[in-house]
Amino acid sequence: MTYIKAIFLTSFLLLSATSCDSGPSPALPPPFTGGSFPLNTQMTTAYGPAWADVTTSTSDWITCFGPYALCYYANCTEKPNSYGMIANCSCYETFGTNYVDINAILNNDVYNETKTFCDANPGECHKPNQAPVCASLSSGDFMSGADRFSTFSFYRAAQEPIGSTDCTSQPALYAGCMTAPCYNPTTSGTDNTTLIECQCPTYNGPFQVGLDNLSCDDSPMIYSAAYDAAPPPSGNPCDKIDGCIPDAPEDSCGCPLETPGTTTIPAGSGVNCTTVCQEYNTCFGTGATTTNIQVGYTCDATICTSTDAPLLITACNGLQDCDLSEIFKAETAAGCSCCASQLCNCSATTATENKIFTLNAAQRTNGETPQCDVNGTLCGVAP
Repeated sequence: MTYIKAIFLTSFLLLSATSCDSGPSPALPPPFTGGSFPLNTQMTTAYGPAWADVTTSTSDWITCFGPYALCYYANCTEKPNSYGMIANCSCYETFGTNYVDINAILNNDVYNETKTFCDANPGECHKPNQAPVCASLSSGDFMSGADRFSTFSFYRAAQEPIGSTDCTSQPALYAGCMTAPCYNPTTSGTDNTTLIECQCPTYNGPFQVGLDNLSCDDSPMIYSAAYDAAPPPSGNPCDKIDGCIPDAPEDSCGCPLETPGTTTIPAGSGVNCTTVCQEYNTCFGTGATTTNIQVGYTCDATICTSTDAPLLITACNGLQDCDLSEIFKAETAAGCSCCASQLCNCSATTATENKIFTLNAAQRTNGETPQCDVNGTLCGVAP
């Protein structure tokens, strides 16, 4: 999986090559039509419909936190049927902070609800899981029968660096995977990754691919790509994000880990540590072995130091169903990742401490360095 769609690193686009009518777009083939799914056929930007995956500014990005698929790196195959073309894409499945292009929400009802909310509350949509689309995607309500949905994140950016190939002067068919459905079973990839198959709609037009020095002709394959009308950043994809990302590895645009004795929650930040601890202590896992585990603690012990997708799902799954707003508020105020429970002196159950210990051991086996070995926090207790 060496091809990356350019959502974050792209060139200026030529308006003359991208003008579109403002009326409804033609319908897509199944699974997007022919059933109860309310396909968004609105021209969400002047450049194309939702499945063109167009961004016009950094404010188009909505922040979510939970399980998702990452098709950014996918090189796809075309699947024709009697209604049109669908791209089959092998994508990463993982858990963590991820981003939705508001212009590329394929469910019309969710798009309208999210657009109304974000227009009225623009700052809230850049806070994790505040926009309606986040809950719809993580719960599966976005499209019946799908197991995951494709969004964007910086997962794998350290291993597969983001670049840019501008194909705006050579329009062609590409896969627009934002909010596209993905289906089990998953398979094991290399480097402790998990792969899932996603069905992405295709769009014919100018695009960018997010790897340097590629050919714009990918036949017989098809790129997972996008169309970015925003000015290019300085060269660092993290510059597209306002500050660092809480609860993400530092080499993937995450905030640094806590430095004990130095990192603090600033006075006047309005953070309520009682609420922070309540959010940690009342959120339990959804996996067969984690129903009695407070997954806020176990996720913090892994998500900032590991890229092992199965380990992250085990440690974090269930958090998407919980209110984490005060936790994120604390970490944003302190400018650190995976640190709110330590800064607020929260206490986990013995079962949770045992799970943290086990997860740390698994990271060491992978050759990774858990937070315990970096700053002496979230070390857990041996069972």
